[in-house]
Amino acid sequence: MRYNRWVTAGIAGSIGIFVANLVSQVLFFQLGEEILFHSDQQSDKLIAVMTQMEPLPVMETDPGVYMTISLFIGALHGGVFAYIRDSLPENTIKSGLAYGGILWVLMALYFEFHAPFNMFGEPLPLLGLELFFWVIVVNVEGVLISTLYDRFGNSRGEY
Repeated sequence: MRYNRWVTAGIAGSIGIFVANLVSQVLFFQLGEEILFHSDQQSDKLIAVMTQMEPLPVMETDPGVYMTISLFIGALHGGVFAYIRDSLPENTIKSGLAYGGILWVLMALYFEFHAPFNMFGEPLPLLGLELFFWVIVVNVEGVLISTLYDRFGNSRGEY
């Protein structure tokens, strides 16, 4: 059964970013925690911003607000995916990976340059690790959006 493609895209995007947030929590704050937040290599300023300076990040102080805004951003990501879907590869997984690549270039790359590197003085090797983590996070989001959209909202009827 096909549903309205814009509603499906919004829901797919919200689900995609929700799961991507879970993946990012595991990568950045569990697997990468020791080197990213407890290493002598890391910028003292970045550590202070993330763990000591008030106000602490919203994701720590009010996760409900953080997640609500994140779900809205995810819905927008889904809408953009629906808008450009016909320009992406026909294969669902390849289109999700292509969209993940677009998100990485337009979102993660600039964010890492602007905030951790530029504002907080994060060293390049740690920035590289974070950019690698972002590849995984945005590809999870892209593949989930593509899969859900193609299954429930794509008028082409292809999956």
